[in-house]
This record gives sequence, C-alpha cells and structure tokens, in this order.
Amino acid sequence: MKLVGIDFTKLRRSFACAFVGLFHVIATEQNMRIHFVVAAVVASAAFYFQVSSVEWAVLILCMAQVMAAEAINSALERLADRVSMDEHFLIKHAKDAAAGSVLVVSLGAALAGAVIFVPRLWSLLLSSR
Repeated sequence: MKLVGIDFTKLRRSFACAFVGLFHVIATEQNMRIHFVVAAVVASAAFYFQVSSVEWAVLILCMAQVMAAEAINSALERLADRVSMDEHFLIKHAKDAAAGSVLVVSLGAALAGAVIFVPRLWSLLLSSR
C-alpha cells in the first residue's frame, strides 16, 4: 500500500529488521545490557528527583546516543569479523575507533547526568544531616 509515495509494506519490513537487530544486540552484547541497566537507573533517578522537561529531553537523548553508538560499534565489529578473522592493523584500528566513539558518547552522557543529578544528590545529602 502506498500513500504519498510511501510504501508501507517496505516501511513495516524496515522497522521489523530494525527491531530484530536491536534485540540481537541486546541479546549478544554485554555492554548494551549494561547501557540498558544504567538507563533504567537514570530514568528512576529522574522520576525521583522530578527533573524538568528539558532535563528529561537531555537524558533521553544521551541514553539514545549511547545505545545507538553501541549498536553501530557492534555492527562494525561483526562486519570486520566477516571480512577477516585474521588480525590486521586496519581492522583493529577501525574496531578501536568505533569503541572509542562509544566511550566519547558515554562520557558526554555521564557529564550531562552529573550536571543534572549532582546538585540534587548534594542537596539530598546535606538535608539528611
């Protein structure tokens, strides 16, 4: 079925493939499962501290970026392994660069989280004295 040039059958298949890929990364990659646990902790803290809408948006974007970077890193690693299981410095550099991108995004997300949560945690700590 097409509407305004959009093939909804292809679109549905594209989404199905995307979900299969996401679930595969969650099932096979420990780091992605760690990211989901951290995201659940962050979301719980955001509810507890009643962060603003803008802060929620920042947290959601950070969590999505980290998980997307992890998925891209996993995809690149699988492609590289498919090309060759032999050690090659170019494949190693590509895998390391992809892992480094996850690190950069994760550190940025951690800093954004710190900006949002440290003042609240500090206030909570001081008020409990």
